[in-house]
Amino acid sequence: MLPLLLLATLTTGPSAARRTPLVQAVERARPAVVNINAEEVVKAPAANDPWQLFFGLGRVRDQVRTSLGSGFVFDERGYVLTNYHVVERGSRVQVSFEDGSDYTARVVGTDPGGDLAVLKIQAEKKFPAAPLGTSSDLLLGESAIAIGNPFGLNQSVSIGVISALHRPVHAEGRSYYDFIQTDASINPGNSGGPLVNADGNVIGVCSAVLATGQGIGFAIPIDRALRVARELQKSGGLADAWWGFEAESLDKEAAAAVGAKTGALVTTVEDNSPASAAGLRRGDAVVKVEGSPVHDADELRFLLRDIPLGNRVMLDVVRGKQKLEVAVTAAPLTAERAHSLFETRSGLTLTELSVRAARGAGYEVQKPVLAVEGVARNSAAARVGLKRGDLVLAVNSAEVDTMKDFQKAIAQARKSGRAVLLVQRGYRLQEYAFDLG
Repeated sequence: MLPLLLLATLTTGPSAARRTPLVQAVERARPAVVNINAEEVVKAPAANDPWQLFFGLGRVRDQVRTSLGSGFVFDERGYVLTNYHVVERGSRVQVSFEDGSDYTARVVGTDPGGDLAVLKIQAEKKFPAAPLGTSSDLLLGESAIAIGNPFGLNQSVSIGVISALHRPVHAEGRSYYDFIQTDASINPGNSGGPLVNADGNVIGVCSAVLATGQGIGFAIPIDRALRVARELQKSGGLADAWWGFEAESLDKEAAAAVGAKTGALVTTVEDNSPASAAGLRRGDAVVKVEGSPVHDADELRFLLRDIPLGNRVMLDVVRGKQKLEVAVTAAPLTAERAHSLFETRSGLTLTELSVRAARGAGYEVQKPVLAVEGVARNSAAARVGLKRGDLVLAVNSAEVDTMKDFQKAIAQARKSGRAVLLVQRGYRLQEYAFDLG
């Protein structure tokens, strides 16, 4: 017979002293965390030798590549938030919970520029949803908990603190802004999982964008992530927004003139635009977007790019010696407007030529073509060497024969922030890249 003291120890479970606030925080959030397995089928190249085909020799099978990551349920109907790079190439996505249950999921919508994606679990039932917090009141030094699937190790927990806020990160040729920095271990496989505070509320989406970092992890603030996620959940994508102003990074002279250390200087404000209606002026310095600091023009564009249409955004502006708040609401960016913005930014003007007109101009073509009509002096198009008479055949690999094709392709290219034009000059083909901001 077991001693009474030992029997009591076996039956009462962990003591109250062991169930610390951090343990309770993990218990709140963990049921909503999922491990994600995204599979991509890579087709094997066809055999060229007929004897190999006949005898079945040298035949290479299709390969399956697997991407592992994490995510969490943010809507009890089965909507999961994760990183875009976790499911970028996955044709078959499986999610699994802490209790071992597995489900197939489909990709509802993605935001490649912000590295976010929303999945829908293919089951009509309620799922445990993560308690959602806010990233607007984070404290340096407060506890931070990362839960996920690092290196395939299911449902791992790591604990640290909030090390810094509003961090810019440059990785793999891309720039990301406004990250939460933490020393809670975030490794490949943690991507897309929740960063949780001591109350068990999700404050960020873990993103292992700096895999070489030692003791440094980054997370997308939950306020921004949820704003994007709910738009993806509703419409499957982010509609392009038109703000109606251009800005450039503050140099030392401009910074001294406006009395700001960092920010973006407004260089143009379009007539009848959202910016002009809000009262933004040329020469204003934008120093914050919704409370997030703006260090340069690239960061300003990043912070504005994922604002859903119809949402009012508060800009902190320095105008002379005044500090102002300007509320701007974006309008839809139509294909025609995207084309106009491209012309202004690049200095490139195109014209559509019919087959007859093109042949009359000396081009041997079988369909309409787009020809360079003008190149503004000292423009981006002039600097890369484009000339009047060049033919534009494609934008980001999409063929363009008409002005309508070109406008549609440029509007689509704005999502990646870059347009690569395939240009023909005589018998020579060359690509020219333009930054769309």
